[in-house]
Amino acid sequence: MQNKKLLASIVCGALLSAGISASDIKQGGTLNVPIITTGFVENFNPYTSKDVFHGIMFEPLMVFNNMTGETNFRLAESANYSDDLKTITVKLRDGLKWSDGETLDANDVVFSFVLTKNFPAFDLKGIWSGGNLQSVEAKDGNTVVFTLAEPDSTFIWNLEKYHIVPQHKWSGVENLTTFTNPEPVGSGPMTTVKFLKSQQMELCRNPNYYLEGRPYLDCVSFRSYNDNSQIQPALMKGEIDWGSNFIADIESTFVARDKANNHFWYPANDAIHLYLNTKEAPFSDLRVRQALSMALDRDLIVDIAAYGYPTANFNAGGIGELYETNINKDISKKYSHLTEFNQEKAKALLDEAGLKDVDGDGYREKADGSPLAFDIEVVNGWTDWIQVVQMVTEFYDEVGIKSAIKTVDWAVYDKNLKESNYDVAINWSMVATNPIIAYQEYFSSSRVGKGWHAGHGVNDPEIDALIDSFGKTGSAEEQKEILDKLQTFTAENMPFIPLFSNPTWFQYSTKKVDGWPTKENPYVQPVWYDGGKRVIILNNLHLK
Repeated sequence: MQNKKLLASIVCGALLSAGISASDIKQGGTLNVPIITTGFVENFNPYTSKDVFHGIMFEPLMVFNNMTGETNFRLAESANYSDDLKTITVKLRDGLKWSDGETLDANDVVFSFVLTKNFPAFDLKGIWSGGNLQSVEAKDGNTVVFTLAEPDSTFIWNLEKYHIVPQHKWSGVENLTTFTNPEPVGSGPMTTVKFLKSQQMELCRNPNYYLEGRPYLDCVSFRSYNDNSQIQPALMKGEIDWGSNFIADIESTFVARDKANNHFWYPANDAIHLYLNTKEAPFSDLRVRQALSMALDRDLIVDIAAYGYPTANFNAGGIGELYETNINKDISKKYSHLTEFNQEKAKALLDEAGLKDVDGDGYREKADGSPLAFDIEVVNGWTDWIQVVQMVTEFYDEVGIKSAIKTVDWAVYDKNLKESNYDVAINWSMVATNPIIAYQEYFSSSRVGKGWHAGHGVNDPEIDALIDSFGKTGSAEEQKEILDKLQTFTAENMPFIPLFSNPTWFQYSTKKVDGWPTKENPYVQPVWYDGGKRVIILNNLHLK
């Protein structure tokens, strides 16, 4: 994106799988995918169903493709900034329809964004609560104008995350937060609910999909699994075609069983951290946070607990391998001692902070003599992270700190992270077009209580202003200076402890279905849990 205009290439209509022409593609077939859940219920509201339907039942306006650097326009055909960066004009494609045949136009888009103002729980990226968005208006049937109070060249990146819903179906609903959207109408490739059972749900082709001949597949079948340990044997047996979860020893347990068809590709993804609740002692003491970082052998954690798939992250500046080109190497080197495995230094810092083993039981007490002990929160069933946290507790034990794994259901984890109701929690970081979005999620005061990454308690009005200033300039040099300052702030305050750069978990079978993104044809980051990337892949998958 440049200063005045969003320059993009429209690639969604082209078949991205190398060497295949559209005329050779066979229509039909069902894609089987796993979902970690206790079971499916009849709720097709994309805002209250863990985002299962974005990119499947509901098409995004556009997708910012961080793998290629392009913008893949979807319902929209273009999006342009005004010269002052205070107006974004979005043009929709001609002839769009909802799955029930009704016209999809600019009024639907306006309705969809305004409802997130009226129901703040749906304001996923805080576009209204942030205060900059002033209005969303339809200029004609195909034109939507977003008006901002202040220039913001980053605002457009938010638009792909909001669900465009049908005004003619949703406008009469009094309370959308409890609305389950029975008999759903959508705009995505799969909108017809063929059947729904507790352990399986099948969505099939949208009869009015805007891309002619797409999707190539007839249906997507969601299968419910309790955790990663159930998904692994399902992949091995060929019950599912697309895996997006940690699989232990994948070369021998999956690939070796059918080398011709079983594959994986693990490009860099988000940085994984231990988030610390700095609002509470002892995590309010910077020395303690630094000691907890120095106590960890990241290489060993990656090799043993994570089977060597991630990349150990020694950058204390808040970002990992996904944003490698944005990492200031000098800043990273300056603070490298904070991520060095040095248990003797960790012990010294803990002593300085008044956390000593007074009673001689091998574990440290607080300055007031009370036991020092805390939990590290992780979602039940996330077996790879549970293994990581187990190793973390063992390293902490070696420096005299008693810590324990606390496994919780997703709903509890989600609530606790947003409400800062945790001691320590393992959590990811934001994957976005630019790392400034990750820093917004970490530090912007407007994200406290709304996101999973801002509950650590380290906030500063000057940092809010610094983050906000990024979107007010189109100068790459000035934006780099802002990112450098944010890296320094993160390293000096250490609200979270970097562990590793997570791989993009992606296993796939070509036995029945082909058209997958690969290392040789990386047309999109292969993330199932991102609706925008998911829809691009679904539009390219076809029977083999």
